[in-house]
Amino acid sequence: MTPRTRDIFISYSQQDKNTADTICAALESTGVRCWIAPRDVQPGRSFAGEITRAIQTSKIMVLVFSAHSNQSEQVLREVQLAVDARLHIIQFRIADVPASDDLRYFLSTPHWLDALTLPLKDHLERLTNSVHALLDVDAPASPPNAIGSPTASAQAGKPRHAPSIPLPAPAT
Repeated sequence: MTPRTRDIFISYSQQDKNTADTICAALESTGVRCWIAPRDVQPGRSFAGEITRAIQTSKIMVLVFSAHSNQSEQVLREVQLAVDARLHIIQFRIADVPASDDLRYFLSTPHWLDALTLPLKDHLERLTNSVHALLDVDAPASPPNAIGSPTASAQAGKPRHAPSIPLPAPAT
């Protein structure tokens, strides 16, 4: 099996690129390693091959779900690859639309994470916490050494719990 080199693969429709970039920045600000196209596609390599390898070497897919991604053949292929690779799939819904029959086939079981109301920033902390919880579950626990060292994931510089993302103060 291919070793996992990224924590997250972000799947999105090109029309939702700004939202996907915002999600990527929020996750990376907490130490999560993300793969997102086109940023991480290696020059001179096949786009399809790069996406396939990125999914196979990730632990979690964050699907930015919208009316656009719901109709995207590319997103459907990425979700199918993620299911085949047994990735956790976090469905980050930014639009209240029913999943197409094709996507519903792959996404009928996992729970949605709704981000239907603006601002998006209000939902990013919950996404980040969910990602960190899944990464903690997948991380093999290492026994403490003689002086009681933290687990392997903490030693690698990954936070055990996602730090809070500052949210704007409520309007009064």
